[in-house]
Amino acid sequence: MKTSVKLVLTLITLGLSAASPYAQAAEKPARAAQRVKAATEEHDKMLTEKLKLTAEQQEKLATIRKAQAEQLKAVRGDRTKMADVLKTGREQVRAILTPEQQKEFDEIKPEARPGRKAKKAGGEN
Repeated sequence: MKTSVKLVLTLITLGLSAASPYAQAAEKPARAAQRVKAATEEHDKMLTEKLKLTAEQQEKLATIRKAQAEQLKAVRGDRTKMADVLKTGREQVRAILTPEQQKEFDEIKPEARPGRKAKKAGGEN
């Protein structure tokens, strides 16, 4: 009887250990989505401060971002289409800006973000 209990407990433990990588893999997309959302919010905050966006412009920016997120979700995995969605989003954001804000916006490059240069210099991609 004791052997049967030990055997059952061992099998349960092995089963849980084997399932662990699958559970972790299921968590990865959620964590990636959280990182993307946080980065987008940080970027939008930076745009709001640097470009001195009005409340109306902030609302339009939020609408653009929401549509962009849905489009990116639909084309996930196709880098060319994703790049097109991002380019279109950038053009839409630029269109809601004043000429002065557009000049400032054009100077903001994705490569200019602090984390991007550090990663590239370190050999990470």
